[in-house]
Amino acid sequence: MRRVTRDQTTMFFDPCAEPVAEITPGEPVLIETADSLCGLIKREAPAGFPIGDVVDRLGGACPVTGPLYLAGAEPGGVIEVRIERVSASPPAGRGWTGVFAGFGALTHEAYSLQDPLDPVSTLVDYDADTALLGLGGGRVARLPIRPFLGTVGVAPRRERRMSFSQSPEYLGDVDLPDVTAGAVLVLPVNAPGALLSLGDAHAAQGDGEITGAAIEIEAEAKIRCVPRDAEEAGFVSLPQLNTTSFLGSIAGLQGNDLTDCARAAYRDLALRLIRHHGVPLREAYMLLGQAGTLRVGNMIDPFYSVLAAIDRRFFT
Repeated sequence: MRRVTRDQTTMFFDPCAEPVAEITPGEPVLIETADSLCGLIKREAPAGFPIGDVVDRLGGACPVTGPLYLAGAEPGGVIEVRIERVSASPPAGRGWTGVFAGFGALTHEAYSLQDPLDPVSTLVDYDADTALLGLGGGRVARLPIRPFLGTVGVAPRRERRMSFSQSPEYLGDVDLPDVTAGAVLVLPVNAPGALLSLGDAHAAQGDGEITGAAIEIEAEAKIRCVPRDAEEAGFVSLPQLNTTSFLGSIAGLQGNDLTDCARAAYRDLALRLIRHHGVPLREAYMLLGQAGTLRVGNMIDPFYSVLAAIDRRFFT
C-alpha cells in the first residue's frame, strides 16, 4: 500500500502546488498526519502561546499532508474521499490540549470586564480506548478515544489559502468528529487532480471545540478516492459527509456566524432531498424540521462550521 509520510506537510491549499503523489481511483493510500501545531506544544509544553504567535512561528496552523493528485478528477466534477481508518500514531502515547490567549468561544478580550485567562498547554496520555485529562486536585477525566480528521481540503479555484481556514469551495479546517472511519466526503474539484490534502487529527473533542484545541495527536488515515460526475454524485453546492446511516451537508463559512452555517447546511441538505431523493419541497422541509440533526464543529470567531444530517432510513 502506498504511504505518504508526515514530513510531506503543507500549510496551504494551493492550485499551483506540486503534488507529493499521484493516485489512481480506488487505490488504498495510507496518509501520515502531523498534529495541529507540528509538534511545537509537545516540544515546549507546558508553556502557553497566543494563537497569533503560534501562526507567526510556524507560518500557519493545522498542517495537512499532501497534496495528492487523483487521476481522472477534473474541474466541475467532485471527488469522493472514502475514509476507511483514522488511528492515533503511535497507538498509545501523548497528545496535547490547552487554552490560547485571545482565542476561544468564551473569550472576547476586547470587551471583557475581567482579566483574560492565562494561556496554558498540557500533555494528555492516551491509549487505544481512553485519554486522561487532568482536572486539578488529583482528579482525572477519562475521555473516550475516537480519532478523526480536523482538516481536509482540495485546491481552491484561483489563489492559495491557508489550511487554517474554511470555505465551501475547498472545505478546510471544520473539526467535525464525524470525519472518521466509515465516512465519505464529497468535495468539489477546482483544479486538475483535485489536489487533496488532509491532517490535523484529534483523538477526542467536544462539540464546538470551544477552547480552540481538541486532544491533538499525530495519526494515520487510510483512504480511497474516486472522481465522480457532480450530478451523478448528488452534489448541490456544499461539501458533503455521508455514511451508511446518514446523509450530511457541511457549511464551514469563515467569517459568518453559527446561525448562517446552520441555515446553509440545512438548505443544501433540503435541496439534495428534493433533487436526488424525490422528496417534494414542503415535505423535505418538514422532514428536516422533525428529524434533522446538527453537529457543531467550530464556534470560535471567525471559524464556524456545522454538519446538517438526516437518517437514511427515511429513503429505503
